[in-house]
Amino acid sequence: MRTQSEKKLEQIQAVKKRLYQKYNQFTANGGTLYALHQILNNEQDFELNYDTLRKTLNPDSTTLDFFCVLALCRYWKLDTAYILSSPENTEMPMPSAESMTDSIKFKVLDDPAYLGTYYGFLFSNKKDNSDLHRLCLKIELSQDGSFAAALTVESSVVGQEGVRPLKKELHGVPILSTFNSNISITLTDDIGNFFFLYMNYQKYITPRVFYRKGIAVTSAATDEREPVMQSFVLFDRPVPEEKLCFIPGLLFPPQDSCPITEGSLRALKEGYPIVAQLTEEFDYMIKEHRETVYDINEASILAEKSSMSKEDRLKALALLKEKALAANQFFFSSNLTESAGFVRDYLLRP
Repeated sequence: MRTQSEKKLEQIQAVKKRLYQKYNQFTANGGTLYALHQILNNEQDFELNYDTLRKTLNPDSTTLDFFCVLALCRYWKLDTAYILSSPENTEMPMPSAESMTDSIKFKVLDDPAYLGTYYGFLFSNKKDNSDLHRLCLKIELSQDGSFAAALTVESSVVGQEGVRPLKKELHGVPILSTFNSNISITLTDDIGNFFFLYMNYQKYITPRVFYRKGIAVTSAATDEREPVMQSFVLFDRPVPEEKLCFIPGLLFPPQDSCPITEGSLRALKEGYPIVAQLTEEFDYMIKEHRETVYDINEASILAEKSSMSKEDRLKALALLKEKALAANQFFFSSNLTESAGFVRDYLLRP
C-alpha cells in the first residue's frame, strides 16, 4: 500500500506533467521561461518568483507553488479541476471557447450594440413537427468584463399527464470571426444539451441590433439524437401573439423562389385576402408549371425489399436528388433590408 507521502508525490508529479505539456507548446512557439515570468507578473499580478516558477515547471523537481499553478491556469485558460485532478484521471476537458479561438482572427464579441435580450424562434427538433420553439438569448457582460451568452429554449413535451412545458437553459461565449464577420455561439448545459448559433455580424451605427437571422445546430428529439440544422430568427422585443403567423415564413431558408402546391395556394388565397391580392397583382410573375412532380421517399425505398441492391438504389437516389426542386445550399446574406423593414415597421410594432 502506498504511503501518504507517496500519494502526495504522485499528485504533485501529475500536476507538473499536465502543466509541462502546455509549457512545451509555449516554448515550441518561441516562448521562454523569462518571457512567461514577465507575462504572469504583468497580467496576473501575483509577483511570482522566477526560481519558484522554474521549479514548478520542472518535472524533476518536487516543488509546486499554488500561486504559480493558479497563474498558469489563468494565463493558458486551463481547467483547474482537471489540472488538480487525481493522477489516475486521463480524461481531457473540453477547451474553453477563449482558448480555442485565441488568435487575431477570432475574439470574444465586444460590440456593445449586441448587448441585450433577444426573443426568437426556430422550428421544433421533432420530425414532421412544425411547432415553434421560443428562444430568449441574453448577451451581457460577465464578472470579468467580457461578453457572455445565456440561451433559454421553451418548448412542450407530450407525456402520460398530457402536454407540459419544457425549458432548457444553456450558456456560452459569443465569438466574432474578424476574417469573415460572423458570430458563433456554442451553448451547453450541465446535462449535455448543445446549441450552436451562427449569424452574420454587422457594425451598426444605431445603438442596438433589432433583428438577426442565422443557422442553429442542435440535436433531434429522437432516439438517435442526430444533428439538426435549421434557421432561427431573433428580435430585440417580443413579437405580438397575433403576428406569430408570419414567423414560419421568416424561418424558411432564403431562396430565389418557393414552389407551392395548387391546393396550398388556393387555401391561402381563401384564408388571407392579402395573398389573393398578391397573386392577382403579380399574376404575370408567378409561373405556373404543369409538369408532373414525383414525391420520392428515400427512407421507404431503402427499407423496401427489392431485387435491386441497396447500393444501386443509393446511386440512383443520389442522381435523382441532384435534380430535386429543394435548394441544396442557403446563403444568409447580410442584405436583409427588405425583411428588416417589415420586421421593424410591422412585426415588432404593437
